[in-house]
Amino acid sequence: MKTTTKNKSILCVAAVLLMILIAGLLVPMTAYAADNTLRITVSQIFETSSSSTEAVFKYKLTPLESGNPMPSGSTEEGYVFTVTGNSSAEIGPINYSQPDIYSYELCQVIETEKPGFSYDKRVYTLDVYVDAELHISLIVKNRDGNKIDRIVFENGYSVSPSDPALMVDPPVRKTIIGNPYKDSMFRFRLTAQNNSNPMPDGSLNGIKEIVITGTGEKEFGKWSYDKEGVYVYTVSEVNSGEKNYTYDMTVYTITDTVKDENGQLVLSRAVTNNANQQTASLAFVNKYSVDEGKPGPITGDDIKTALFYSMFVLGGIAATGATIYLIAGKRRKKDDCHENQ
Repeated sequence: MKTTTKNKSILCVAAVLLMILIAGLLVPMTAYAADNTLRITVSQIFETSSSSTEAVFKYKLTPLESGNPMPSGSTEEGYVFTVTGNSSAEIGPINYSQPDIYSYELCQVIETEKPGFSYDKRVYTLDVYVDAELHISLIVKNRDGNKIDRIVFENGYSVSPSDPALMVDPPVRKTIIGNPYKDSMFRFRLTAQNNSNPMPDGSLNGIKEIVITGTGEKEFGKWSYDKEGVYVYTVSEVNSGEKNYTYDMTVYTITDTVKDENGQLVLSRAVTNNANQQTASLAFVNKYSVDEGKPGPITGDDIKTALFYSMFVLGGIAATGATIYLIAGKRRKKDDCHENQ
């Protein structure tokens, strides 16, 4: 008798555990009202590097058995809806009038893959359990059959960076007015309006400098962009205090406008001077001059003149010496004659 009672207790415990297990499997994805209607939330995550792209994606709920209850607006093929950007959509209400298990598939509709876009191609299976009292529980599984607690699609949009080879890189042109006796070195600086702006190789903290010796030209280098936007830079000469030079104080502005064209970033560049006039080059003119009363620079002509003058003086000295020598010689001859007499 005690054995029978013990066995009954074990069976009761097992039955309770089995009911708990079944209840755990039928836990709804989200909380629903205890009536005969179902609402399904579909979330979308949209990642993009483009500030102007707010894409709309299409989805479809398809019944796996003919006659399954469907939301209002459905067709024979299923229920189609859209989600924009980072947001969500609600499917429903779906009304159930008979206890049963109803199965559906939910996936993204990709008619044409557009350049730059990435699509979430997951397919979710939805099993709706309706009991005798028309209470509803929902089980959602992914393609691998694993149960999940929410429906999420992750889409994205990325663009190809701008092509550095297509960037117009205006050279810095240095001109010297005057006649310096030697070439001096001059520094020029490219400065980003924002330190996070892309820069050419060799830059540091939004600044790059180049050096031109005397008259000549040189480029800062090219770079690419990976985001849309407007990027501004300035180009100026660094006054390093070279003696007798007047520096060019012009400041040029480079404005790069980067736009997305079908998944490819395209750059258009404008270069303007102090007067806001567009220019094709970054021209700087320095003037070399010396104060009056002070010795000027030594030139090639000056060296030739000095050599000529030196030779002239040396020639005069030699001629004078020769003349003196001849006169002294004549005097010695006269003195010899007198002595012989």
